[in-house]
Amino acid sequence: MITLPWALVQMVLHSDNPNNSGIKKKVSISWSGGKDASLMLWHILSNDQFEIVELHTLLNKETNRVGLHGIHKDLIQAQANSIGLPIKFIYTEASSDNTNYENVMNSYYSECKKAGISHIAFGDIFLEDLKSYRDDILSKSDLTGVYPLWKQRTIDLAHQFINHGFRTVICASDSNKFQPSITGLEFNNQLLTMLPKNVDPCGENGEFHSFCFEGPIFKNPIPIILGEIEPHHYEYSNDEGEILKSNFEFIDLHLREN
Repeated sequence: MITLPWALVQMVLHSDNPNNSGIKKKVSISWSGGKDASLMLWHILSNDQFEIVELHTLLNKETNRVGLHGIHKDLIQAQANSIGLPIKFIYTEASSDNTNYENVMNSYYSECKKAGISHIAFGDIFLEDLKSYRDDILSKSDLTGVYPLWKQRTIDLAHQFINHGFRTVICASDSNKFQPSITGLEFNNQLLTMLPKNVDPCGENGEFHSFCFEGPIFKNPIPIILGEIEPHHYEYSNDEGEILKSNFEFIDLHLREN
């Protein structure tokens, strides 16, 4: 198992090496708490071009949870504490369009620019439309997107994640795609063999989402308890105006008290 020692992580974060002084690019990490964000952060930590200023996470204002993951703020804060980085929580209201999202992100990116942050890092892999959308919003604040995982084979990334010692649980999944359910299972080599052929190994098309609770970016594992699995049903329209339905399962994760 390959790991990045915590002492080395701290050196990357706080190095005062005169050879690096003044040349590092300040970056904020788009943090969902899942496996792709975790692997992306691992790559940024290993890259001496960047100085990580903070993580930032978008939460639903009403539920205090990460929208597509269903993960509560307390768990995200626990991750940030274990990583050893400050985190900025950004709140948005549930909406059928992107206006509110764009407004709150434009406000945050404006703050980043004023603080000297020049780059925003994402864990996206191959969704061209999403990357273009992000870059368009970033351009309004004269910021640059960083995509360490971009265009890598997702099966390779999945194995890289596992082989580096990361551990994560599937916190949400599209119940139309999985029989039996994978919600609540650990993302590991055995689970990869269970995925249907039409499901991306990293869930990049939104088939599933995850919560990372252990790995080389953390000082200590995040102690979690698996709660009840609850179904949720959504309706949305595609570009042609056709009404589509999706059925998702979410597992209610909790922090275990010591």
